[in-house]
Amino acid sequence: MSSQHGTGLTDIKEKNRALALQLIATEQSVSRVDLARKMHLTKTTLGNIVSELIEKNIICEYNGQEKSTELTLGRRPILLDLSPASPLIAGMLVKRNLLTVILADLRGTIAMQADYEYHTMDGELLITKLLAMYEQLAARQSRQIVAIGISSMGPIDTVRKMILSPSDFWGIHDVPIGSVISEKTGLPTFLIHDCTAGALAEKLYGSKTKPYNNMLYLHIMNGIGVGYILHGSVYEGDSGQNVELAHTSIQLNGPKCTCGNTGCLALYANTEKMNEKIHSLRGIYPLSGGLPAKPHYSWEEMIGAASSGDFFALSALDDFCTYLVCALRNTLNLLAIHHVVVGYNAPCATTILEDVLRSKLNTQAPNTFTQPIVIEKSTFGGDAPLIGSIAVVANKIFSGQLNIF
Repeated sequence: MSSQHGTGLTDIKEKNRALALQLIATEQSVSRVDLARKMHLTKTTLGNIVSELIEKNIICEYNGQEKSTELTLGRRPILLDLSPASPLIAGMLVKRNLLTVILADLRGTIAMQADYEYHTMDGELLITKLLAMYEQLAARQSRQIVAIGISSMGPIDTVRKMILSPSDFWGIHDVPIGSVISEKTGLPTFLIHDCTAGALAEKLYGSKTKPYNNMLYLHIMNGIGVGYILHGSVYEGDSGQNVELAHTSIQLNGPKCTCGNTGCLALYANTEKMNEKIHSLRGIYPLSGGLPAKPHYSWEEMIGAASSGDFFALSALDDFCTYLVCALRNTLNLLAIHHVVVGYNAPCATTILEDVLRSKLNTQAPNTFTQPIVIEKSTFGGDAPLIGSIAVVANKIFSGQLNIF
């Protein structure tokens, strides 16, 4: 395997080979005829590309009837798919209290996973733990691992591949995570903001009914983050930073935020405010809903109760969405984006959050919007940033920036 090649997309053969691999990996199954038509290539040219990929054990052919439950008459189609021995990508996710390392194929399908929960951390230990988890998985895997993607909360610097100074992160700052892990493993390593990773996961691996050219990915976890797909590509700013939606002001004369701004969205739309609303209502109305009386409710508990029609949880969610919509409306209007994908953990297959956001945004949409704003739940729920750690590498392979052939 070679690392990044010097000619980029100027090499037509490499470009076509990478595109063919992308179509095979992301279309689930495809025939040679499909590929030739989509890539505008002759059968001979396409055949040479396919033969090379098969020879390198990256893809394989199979009889279309083998994976079908339907009986068909006539000639059975020969389809292309990733080989069971195709290369793997290592993905790493850095959260405030959890580290996750996965090995996945070019389709984003996870083959192996390791998790490490912690209650204290420092920069050196962070890298040591990630490397140990990676080595543990790699030792149990016979397939080639071609590169590593790291998805982390921000702020980060993707150019220098550093985690800078995330808030409430044990004082950790300026960790050269990408360069150290690359040096220790000998593999190309890429760092991406977790919200950008979520957006890329949706763009590359999300439902094929959602061909996003422009999209805002909204991630709700410990806070509110966003990632952007603009003109078909991820937007990362000058050094990999995301636009901080949570730290945009929705109240000019509001309280001072820890970021230095005033009236930030993060001060109004958070689980603490939702808890305050629930407890204040519980003290007024003698109702018993789905939420048991307790001092504090988690996000998952409140979302689950709201989806079951609990009055207290619905009221808290309505307030949360009212504040969130204020910031979202400004962003969507500024960028003229009509698609929003929301990623978060939920205890059930509910769309209550998306339903409330959709109603509020479209009721109060600016006159400049000529079509309804589409609000959809992430294909991957709260795991989009994890899958994005794979997508950041796969995207470079598919675009020809990283040569694995």
